[in-house]
Amino acid sequence: MSFASLAEQAPDTSETIEVWGTTITNNSLLQDDIERKQANHLSDLLRDQAGIDVGGSHSIVQGINIRGVDDLDLNITVDGISQNNNMFHHSGNLLINADILKAVDIKVGTNSVLTGGLSGGVAFETKDAKDLLEPGQDFGARLYTNLGTNDYAGGSAALYGQLTDNVDALAYYTSTDRNNFENGNGKEVTGNEGRTIDGIFKLGWDVNESNRLVFSYDRYNDEGDYYVKTNFGAGFAEDSNAKTEDIDYTRTSTSLAYELDKGDAITLRASVYRNELSYIALGTEGNSEHTGYTALATSKLALAGFEHTLRYGGEGYEQVSKRIANHVQTNKDTADSHAIYIEDEIALTEQLFVTPGVRYNYFKVDMYSAGTNDSLNKSWNELTFGLAAKYLVNDNWSISASSTELFQGPGLRESYVDYSTNFDKNLKAETGVNNAIGFAFKERNVLGLDSLGFSLNVFKTRIEDYIDNWAIGKGRPIGTYANSGDYDIDGFESTFSLRKALFSARLSYSKSDSEQLETHEQLRYEVGDSISLNLGYEVPQYDLKFNWTSLINRTDDSVSSGADIHKVGYQVHNISMQWLPSQLEALSMTLGVENIFDKTYYSHASHSSDTVQDCEAGRNVKLSASYVF
Repeated sequence: MSFASLAEQAPDTSETIEVWGTTITNNSLLQDDIERKQANHLSDLLRDQAGIDVGGSHSIVQGINIRGVDDLDLNITVDGISQNNNMFHHSGNLLINADILKAVDIKVGTNSVLTGGLSGGVAFETKDAKDLLEPGQDFGARLYTNLGTNDYAGGSAALYGQLTDNVDALAYYTSTDRNNFENGNGKEVTGNEGRTIDGIFKLGWDVNESNRLVFSYDRYNDEGDYYVKTNFGAGFAEDSNAKTEDIDYTRTSTSLAYELDKGDAITLRASVYRNELSYIALGTEGNSEHTGYTALATSKLALAGFEHTLRYGGEGYEQVSKRIANHVQTNKDTADSHAIYIEDEIALTEQLFVTPGVRYNYFKVDMYSAGTNDSLNKSWNELTFGLAAKYLVNDNWSISASSTELFQGPGLRESYVDYSTNFDKNLKAETGVNNAIGFAFKERNVLGLDSLGFSLNVFKTRIEDYIDNWAIGKGRPIGTYANSGDYDIDGFESTFSLRKALFSARLSYSKSDSEQLETHEQLRYEVGDSISLNLGYEVPQYDLKFNWTSLINRTDDSVSSGADIHKVGYQVHNISMQWLPSQLEALSMTLGVENIFDKTYYSHASHSSDTVQDCEAGRNVKLSASYVF
C-alpha cells in the first residue's frame, strides 16, 4: 500500500485553502483566509503561518523570513522561477502579486534534499485559464476592486478562455494606487505614494492527454515617490531630512513549462525561464538576471517487495548582477548554480515510511571590485544527504523525524551599490544540517467536536560558515567578503485546531532562537516567539462568513553585528466578513478591519534598531468586491 493510498488514514495537520482557484498547503491558515483577508501584500498572506514572518511595511520591501533566516538564504520561486536576487540592502528582493496566485507551497525548514536554501522556502504558482474555467465553459472573465481607508485603491481584470479544443489563454492586469498611510499613533508615514501594476499573459497547449506546454509572461512594476532607505521607515528619513525620490522597481519573467502525466509511471514538470529585476533610483540601476531551468518528476513502483515513491530532478541557473550608472555599466558579477537530486519514499510496512535522499550541488561565482582591484573566481561542489521517517501509529497519531544536510554557495553582492570589497580567497560555502522531530494528532467526532487536532515540530539547525546578509558579506559588501562563523538555530512550531459545526479555531505558537557559537550574537532578523489565533464562523442562512485573526509577538532582545537590538512586542487583531450570495453566485464581497485597536508596531522580521522602526499601518477598513462572468 502506498503512502498516497493511506492519506485518509494518516493524521493530517495541513489544510488546503481554495479561493478563486487558489490553494495553499500549510499548517496554519484557515479555509478561505486569503480572500477574506484581501491579500495585497505578502504579509497578509503568510504572517499568521507558524515559523514564518514577512518583514517590511512598504510595497518594495517584501521579505520572507523563516525561523529568523531571511529570503537571501531561502529557496523562493514563482512558477519555478528562482527569485534569488540581491538588489539593494535598503529594498526587498521579492516582487510578488498575491491576487493571482494559484498555489503556495510552504516549506518551514529544509527537511528534504529536494529543497535548497538554509531554512526551507516558499514556492508560488500563478493561475492559468484551465484553473478558472468551469466545466463546459469556453470563455470567462473576473472583475475585482478593492479599497482601504489607510490609504489605497485598486482593481484587477482577468480574461480567460478555451481558444480551441487544446489551446487555452489567460490575460490578467491589476493596478493599485497608494497614498501615505497613518500608523497607530495617527502619524502620516511618508514615502509610500506610488502605483503597483502587474500584467500576465499565459498560453497553454494540451499536446495530447499526457503532455502540456505553457508559455508565460509576467511584468510587475512598482514606481513611486519613495525614500531610498526604504526599509528604515519614514521616521528615520524625516529625522535625517531625506527627500523622497522617484524609484522604479520592475520584475520581468518569461518561462516555458512542460508537464507530463503518465500516472504512476511518471509525472513530470519542467521549465526553462528568464527572470530580470531592475531597481532604478538617483540615476543608477541595479539589475539582476536569472536564466535557468528546473525539473521534478515522481514515479511509483514496486521493487524488492516494497512500494517506492521516487522523486527526482534538477535545477540550475546563471545569474548576472550589474550596476549601471548614467547608462554606463560599472560592475558585473556572475554566478552559476546547478543541482541534481533524488529521494525514495519506501513503504516498509503499511505504517512505516523511510525516505533517504541525495543531492549534488555545484556553485561558482565570479566577482570583481574596481575600488580594490580585487576579485574572486571560485567554485564549490558537494554531495548532501537526507533521511526522513514517518510512522503512522494509528488512524489518529503520527510521528516523524528527519535529518537533512545543507549547502548554499556564497551569494553575489547586491546589484545597486558598488562598494570597495576585498574577497577572502578561502571563502567557504555555507553548509550545515537541519534536524527535526515531531508528532501530529487529528480525530473526528471527539469531545463533542467535529474534529480536533494538534501538532508539534521541534528542530535544531546548525549553519556552518554563515555569510552575513547585512553588515558584511553579500548584504552590504564593505570591507572583506568573508564567512561569519557558525550559528545554531533551535525552536519549535506547534498548532492546535478544532471545528464544531459552523465554528472553527486554530492556535499556533512558534519559537526560534539563534546564536553565533563564538560571539553568542543572534541573527539580525530573528523573530523569536510568535502566536497566531484564527477564529471562523459561518452563517449560511445569510451567506456570510466571519473571520478573526490575532497576531502576537513577544518582546525580543538580541545582539547582532555588535549592536543591541530591542524588538518591542505587539498584538494586532483583524476581523473580516465575507458575503457570498447564493442567489448570485458570481458575486463576492468582503468587508474587513485590520489592526482594529490602532496599534503602533513593526514586524520583528523588518530591519530595526534603536533609531530605526519600520512601522506598519494603523487601523484600516477594507472593502472588496469581485464578479465572475
